[in-house]
Amino acid sequence: MAPETNRHPRADHVVLFPFMAQGHLSPFRCLAALVRRCRPDARITVVATSGTADSLRAQLDDECISVHALPFRPADASHQLIDLFLASESLRPAFHQFIVGLRRSDPQTDVHVVADMFVACTSDVARGDPGVTHSVLLTTGGYGSALYFSLWNSVPLVPNDDDDESFRLPSFPDMSVHRSQLTDHLAAADGGDAWSTFIRRQIAAFSRADALLVNTAEKLEPKGLSMLRQWLDKVPIFPVGPLLRAASWASPEKTTTNSPILAWLDKQRPGSVLYVSFGSLYTISASQATELAMGLEKSGHKFLWVVQPAADVNASESPSSGLPYGFAERMESAGRGLVARCWAPQVEVLAHPATGAFLTHCGWNSAQESLAAGVPMVGWPLSAEQFYNAKVLAEEMGVCVELARGASAAVTRDEVAGAVERVLGETSRVRAAMRRKAAEMKEVRDAARDGDGEESSVGVTRMFLDAMARTSSCSI
Repeated sequence: MAPETNRHPRADHVVLFPFMAQGHLSPFRCLAALVRRCRPDARITVVATSGTADSLRAQLDDECISVHALPFRPADASHQLIDLFLASESLRPAFHQFIVGLRRSDPQTDVHVVADMFVACTSDVARGDPGVTHSVLLTTGGYGSALYFSLWNSVPLVPNDDDDESFRLPSFPDMSVHRSQLTDHLAAADGGDAWSTFIRRQIAAFSRADALLVNTAEKLEPKGLSMLRQWLDKVPIFPVGPLLRAASWASPEKTTTNSPILAWLDKQRPGSVLYVSFGSLYTISASQATELAMGLEKSGHKFLWVVQPAADVNASESPSSGLPYGFAERMESAGRGLVARCWAPQVEVLAHPATGAFLTHCGWNSAQESLAAGVPMVGWPLSAEQFYNAKVLAEEMGVCVELARGASAAVTRDEVAGAVERVLGETSRVRAAMRRKAAEMKEVRDAARDGDGEESSVGVTRMFLDAMARTSSCSI
């Protein structure tokens, strides 16, 4: 596709402000590339913290996309996620000065701020300046975002009259969620706690935004986008996704040399391997890891399990401490499985012909990567909106079977073996149906990512930028 060459009377400077976690930085990098594709004449700046700026610069392969670092040294070194959220609000004054400085140095340039959903309160730092627009990017999908944020907007949650284990949503009265689909701090929220007050500040910023961008596609999540539009009916919504990089295959020799994981996969039959990963922030407990290990062995199917050594935001132990003695060595020597205690090239793993299914925590980036490869999922959501991602993947898309819910779920090896058989068993009807559905979802995603129509990522991003240019012009 030829780059968009329309020029506006005033130049554009698009300022992207992601939250500092990897799962948020990645979609913003993709959005920066999309904006560059649609507006080659625009300036683009990604705002980072001092701790993430260098890695962002290294990963942005476009020299015309700059990175501006804000000083960030939170006094509390706690690993609790809410403490990091609250500390991030201290970035607001420095961000405000940055935007004011941009406008002062070049008054003829319109500034379009796109803030992460967890730094949404920074999106209105220059409210009142007609040359600045303020939008928010939901790095999650439409369905997960609609349920997650509307639940927080309804705390304290009130159980249904006929079932005290389920809760209806005032914003969506025809829907309910089960207690097992609530992360612990949401189930305990009373409206005055730190989580409630922080997230409600973000929700309030959503309703004041000039636009809401969502990391999904219109045909991928029609129900979720409809729910968001029903809830935030006065805010234009632009599904700019999928914000996802494609698999980058090197030559077979180089791939094998650089990645033992991919080299191991090269030796397996097509569609025969279950890939297991709970993302970069979450882990399961040692006892859960024991049952998972024994269930994988009992299933008889091959697996690749990436064990994260990092601390978990749920404060769980590393699952490596729950692996049965000699399990990893026994599985590898028998050719049954590979336990990898290192970073894995997940996009390439999912795109590999040997990968037949993905046991995942249902984080939205991971779910999208699986859909992009046409790989069915076994869902084990652990926190946040992951429960509702699992719900839409299973109930609306038909590409996921749910194994467990939450970091304290009691999972047995028999349940694990049964779920693996459903998605990898040669005679499993579930497997056949899920593979068909996954292939359909891959086509939808490919069309959104690679196409040039109005509902493609490029088309929607172009419409968003045009709308922001009109908003600025009307305000002058």
